Amino acid sequence: MVDRAPSQVADAPATHAAARSLLLQRKCACGGNAGGGGECDSCAAAREQGGALQRHSHGPAASLNAGVPHSVTDTLSRPGRPLDADTRSFMESRFDSDFGSVRIHNDSAAAQSARDVSAHAYTVGNNVVFGDGQYQPHSDSGRHLLAHELAHTLQQQGLQRAGISNLADQGPDYQRMEHEADHAADHVMRGISLPRGLLSQGGLRLSRKADAKTKPPAPAATEAGATPVPDEKNPDKGPGFTVAYNTESRNRSFELHSSDEPVPIEGKVDKKEAEYTVAKLVLPPQKGPDALAFYKTPYRPLKTTFEWDGAKPRPADKFKIARDPTATLQKNWLGKFNYKTGKDADKRWNEVGGKKNFPEIPTGPTCQVDHIQELQVNGDNSAQNLQLLDAIDNGSSGSLIWQQISTLANMALADATATLGKKNKPKLVTLHFQSVDMQGAPTKGLCYDLGKRFADPSITKESGAPTIDFDMLVLGNVVKLKLPGTADKIVPFTGVNAGAANVLKGLTLVSIERDLKGKGGDRIHASIDAEKFRMKKGKPGGDFSMKLGPQRDLLLPKNLLGQPFTYEYVGMSPGKLTSLSIDGDGIKAEGTLKPSLPLLPELKVAIDSAGFKVTSALDPAKLKPPFPGVKVTEASLSVLLAPEFRPEGNLAFAFGGAKTVADLKLKATADANGLVLRGDLFVYVPGLDSTKGEVTYQGGEWSGGVKIETAQMAGKIPWVQSGMINVALAKGKIGATGEVQLKLPGDNPATLTVSYTNEKWLFKGQGRFDTKNKFLDPVDAMLSYDGEAFLVHGKTGVKFKGFHGTVDAWYKKKGTEESFWGTGEIDISKGRATGKLKIDLNPNGKVSGKGTLKYVIQEAKDGKQGMVADASVTMDQNQKITFEGDLTFPDITLFKRFPEKEEPHEIFAASGSFPVPGASIGPIGLKFKLYGSIGYYYYVGPGVLTGIKASVKFDPFEDNPDFSFSMRAKAVIPAGGGITGVLGADAVLDVLIGEVGGGISVHASAGLEGKAELASEIAYTKDRFSVDASGYIGGGLILAASLHAHLYAEAGVSIFKVRTEKDWELLGGKLDTGLSLGVRMPLHYDSVDGFRMPKLSDIKREPAELNIDTTDLIGRLLGKTTPKEVEK
Repeated sequence: MVDRAPSQVADAPATHAAARSLLLQRKCACGGNAGGGGECDSCAAAREQGGALQRHSHGPAASLNAGVPHSVTDTLSRPGRPLDADTRSFMESRFDSDFGSVRIHNDSAAAQSARDVSAHAYTVGNNVVFGDGQYQPHSDSGRHLLAHELAHTLQQQGLQRAGISNLADQGPDYQRMEHEADHAADHVMRGISLPRGLLSQGGLRLSRKADAKTKPPAPAATEAGATPVPDEKNPDKGPGFTVAYNTESRNRSFELHSSDEPVPIEGKVDKKEAEYTVAKLVLPPQKGPDALAFYKTPYRPLKTTFEWDGAKPRPADKFKIARDPTATLQKNWLGKFNYKTGKDADKRWNEVGGKKNFPEIPTGPTCQVDHIQELQVNGDNSAQNLQLLDAIDNGSSGSLIWQQISTLANMALADATATLGKKNKPKLVTLHFQSVDMQGAPTKGLCYDLGKRFADPSITKESGAPTIDFDMLVLGNVVKLKLPGTADKIVPFTGVNAGAANVLKGLTLVSIERDLKGKGGDRIHASIDAEKFRMKKGKPGGDFSMKLGPQRDLLLPKNLLGQPFTYEYVGMSPGKLTSLSIDGDGIKAEGTLKPSLPLLPELKVAIDSAGFKVTSALDPAKLKPPFPGVKVTEASLSVLLAPEFRPEGNLAFAFGGAKTVADLKLKATADANGLVLRGDLFVYVPGLDSTKGEVTYQGGEWSGGVKIETAQMAGKIPWVQSGMINVALAKGKIGATGEVQLKLPGDNPATLTVSYTNEKWLFKGQGRFDTKNKFLDPVDAMLSYDGEAFLVHGKTGVKFKGFHGTVDAWYKKKGTEESFWGTGEIDISKGRATGKLKIDLNPNGKVSGKGTLKYVIQEAKDGKQGMVADASVTMDQNQKITFEGDLTFPDITLFKRFPEKEEPHEIFAASGSFPVPGASIGPIGLKFKLYGSIGYYYYVGPGVLTGIKASVKFDPFEDNPDFSFSMRAKAVIPAGGGITGVLGADAVLDVLIGEVGGGISVHASAGLEGKAELASEIAYTKDRFSVDASGYIGGGLILAASLHAHLYAEAGVSIFKVRTEKDWELLGGKLDTGLSLGVRMPLHYDSVDGFRMPKLSDIKREPAELNIDTTDLIGRLLGKTTPKEVEK
């Protein structure tokens, strides 16, 4: 019983009106149930708000009031086809109906008509029309849709077919009929036969015998949900009908079906009271396991009396039994077990699994005291009529029973009013229930169990926590759970609940998260089935969650993912799912995968009923080569990722740059650890024939390769004796190891080591190689082979004509051709010649070269300077060495400096006087009187013979060559000289006036620098040569002078008021005298006798005399100044 007055219970559903014409009933294109306007509530709301709702490829649905699309008319005019035998048998056994007349339309025209009415499928009469790909009678989702549409065919049986133009897709019963069809489809998917009368066709109706005087026998009780048995004595009587009662409580939805009609009791129908019998009262299963037996035990008559407040029925006040207060009911229930409200009861309550205070529980609202026989049907408040129920069970069961009896009361009132007339409408209606039945198996919640445990003295604290039976509906199938009656919010699906983990294909249900407030906010946490799809296990608590609906049905959203879901595929690394949905066929998902195999790019993947697979085709141009220097030449690979990893196809690669060094051709397979690639490696070792070996990629590693043995090398590699080469594919690259044994010319053994580096094959080693060259010693060389040419390289000795040296020698053998090259150096020391010769080793094996030598033409002896020439020499391929070009000689000192000491010579002495420019006073002039002298000096030497060259050609290795030649040279003879002296002057007056004073001084120095150069032919004959020349040293004479002049005069004459002073400073520092001075002398040098010093009489000064006008000189000096005058 609910803890509220019956008048507050939800009203009974409205009477169902019969449809007058055919309906067009459809599934909304978004997948939901279409409402009165042909679309679901959410689509209608989106349309009203102006939003565009994406529903597959359709827009919002339009009502057919605007007219039936021509495509619908066209489709319904076609014959269609019947259900296949298996599908028809499956559906008929569950609907208990004949679907032989049903016609299926699923061709392209049908699909277009479904799009035109924005539907997955729609039904008109016996015609069921499906959209693209929606008719799938052998899949769970397709079967559910078909069952839904077949329910509509039953709903429309007997409706008038007034023409297709009168089709309706709206009306007050449209939503109800959609819900009925959904319930029918759910029953079908659960394997439960449909209760008779579940699908309404013409609304509620009342059947009764024509003879009202005869009291009909009470019909036998029929188990809820079963089909009533026809009355054999009255074969024309219909099978009855089913009325659905609904209630929602705390986000839980419950439904009750009643199939019996009230029957009037003879003589008990009048305007005061009308009494009716009802074959049975149907109890909701929430009433618990004790209710049905309690109702069937003689206790109090099972009846109810109603009166009406306008159109609403309510329990008659006259017969109403008031409900005791909640505290009283709790006290009475405890009293059954000799407990009183208080500490003892609380302690016992906590001991059996409740919270500390009776009747609080850990998992939801406080337990409620329920009247087993509801007060509405003549129950009372006695202790024996009380039990504990969960609040949701108590409230929903009381509401459903109220809806049932109030509906039956309305039906009886309508019947009595029809019999008596409106004026004699009875004031009271009493219903007498002849039996009781329960719809389905009873359910029990935690409160019921705690009540039983409270009464059982064997239950103690040590007995453990109670469990709760929890039925969850998943895709129409009941999943039974046992949940602990504790405050644990998260209950994992392990132990007794382990079977629930795998009820959805492709998902693992991990746990249930309970709403401990009991408001119906339970959620299921789930993960993708890691084992099924070969993924690494996700979070222990699940990767995402889903809500449970009002009927504890698992609500499967269109996309379980709020954001991309990251996963790791075993053996091929990370990925992301961008969408994930689930239906009867299992999960459907799309996303990407980043394979750990470097070759593969990011792949598009999808999960569906066929498995987990790669959906994107491989483009060879976009593949990432797994090895450096590799290009992909073929990629035809398809990959099924789950339920088993099954790659199929071929891959091929070419190694090398411009020249291919290997080809790899692979076939994709798999093993327990992941991807396996097997195939052939074709290796093209330079100089050898193509060789093939096997290669495998397995467990993330490469293995295998090619083995090349002696027989494959013979005749290919020069001087080969034996060998072994292993070419392997490992650690992401080609590698080669091996050795080749050789016997080199001169019977010298050697070994070549084989490797593959930087896309090149390398054969390298060391050994002694006899070149058979008469100039070269055997070479201790580095050896190499590139497949075409065999190279020898090393330093070795070279010798010819008694000379020895070393050469960096190269030898190349390519086929039958041989060649040499190299460079080296030979030290020369023979006769008068010493030096170094750089030699070239020519391809024909001969040597030639060039170098420089020092050649002694005349040795130094007896203190006399020798003569040594430097010369360039060449050696031809016949080893003949000759001088070429000019001999060059070091500088030869002809004579030392002379005279050794400077000897000044006087040029002139100062004399005379000259006027002072700008310093005349009236008629009186001022003058300077000169004093001092100027002289000169000179030097010559040392004389040097430099740049000596001689053109000559001879063999420098002859013991006593007799040759004469002319040498070209320059005699460089530095010379210099100078002028020294001081000039001075004092001021003088022609006429004495006042006082005049002052003076002038000139410090003069002159430099004379130069050199004499003598170019001439120098004759060399029989170890002797001589030089004769006349040298001149000379230059212009420029004075570098410093001058200061000062003059003053006292006042008393003309402009000199007091005292006047005047100064001159020379601007600039040089004054060209306009004179030139030189020295000429004879020079002689003999290589035997040496330098002959010139006599003093031979040295001539030019000019012999210098004429200098000193007054003019000083005047010009003063003229270069700017005088400054100051008066004091």
